[in-house]
Amino acid sequence: MIMADQDHDGSHIKGLVINVIHKYWPSLLDIPGFLQQFITPIVRASKGRAQKTFFTLPEYENWQEEMGASSKGWNIKYYKGLGTSTSAEAK
Repeated sequence: MIMADQDHDGSHIKGLVINVIHKYWPSLLDIPGFLQQFITPIVRASKGRAQKTFFTLPEYENWQEEMGASSKGWNIKYYKGLGTSTSAEAK
């Protein structure tokens, strides 16, 4: 399982890991389910009990545009990396 940040650097790291496996152990990639990724949110918006989770910045930006002025008052938390998540959020 590849665990990397959801930002561009994390995507780059995932690609490098896959390239190493493909170079040295290509037959492993033929095994269904051998390679998986752990996906974490990059932004979470909350307001009262309502909560929205976004896994890409464009997804979050589209929501902001759609909401317009209604997006005001939401508590926005950016997840810089895997260490930003609490243990409860990771579960």
